[in-house]
Amino acid sequence: MEPISTAIMVVQGVGAIVKGIRSFADEANKAVGEINKCVEAGKKLKDSMAPIGKFFSATGKYEAARLQLEEAKEKQDKAIAAGNPVADAMSDAEYVMEMMSIDRQIKQHYDDIKHYFIYHFDEAGMWDEFSSRLNKLRQDREEKAESRRREETERRLAVTAEKMRLLRIRQRRWEIFYNCIGGFVITLIIAGFAWFIRWMFNQGGTQ
Repeated sequence: MEPISTAIMVVQGVGAIVKGIRSFADEANKAVGEINKCVEAGKKLKDSMAPIGKFFSATGKYEAARLQLEEAKEKQDKAIAAGNPVADAMSDAEYVMEMMSIDRQIKQHYDDIKHYFIYHFDEAGMWDEFSSRLNKLRQDREEKAESRRREETERRLAVTAEKMRLLRIRQRRWEIFYNCIGGFVITLIIAGFAWFIRWMFNQGGTQ
């Protein structure tokens, strides 16, 4: 008899994702340092677009990783509660402190970039337009995602409703079948009983 082996899946904790987010924040920090040098050198916006592009590239990665973090944290907490091993696990306090530090750093960088646009690059209107377009883009994306979630939910509900409808049809068919069988059996019993009574009368008449 072969030995039975049980494989325990190791759940990925949030530690690795937080490290990735920290690295993206470091990239953003380096980009801001390059933007500072452009500002100190008196460069205009068009001559500072390279480090600005690096900054938004880094913050884009940061925001994408941020979206993965909640799911990873939920999986980690469930795994720990179930007693399963977790790689790169982080305590709640460590997790919150790390993310507070990183989020504040990113927010400060955005405030710095806004300051540069308005007071050094003399592009206050451009920053307002950028913020408006960015917010609209994100809002549209969220609305589309919500619409897709609703459509998926409605599709699943429709599939479930169709399964229930078919199940009810099958149940009704079986009920009809059982009723027919039951009626047939009852008819046979009644017919047999009637035949037996007639037979008894016939037996009595022949005596």
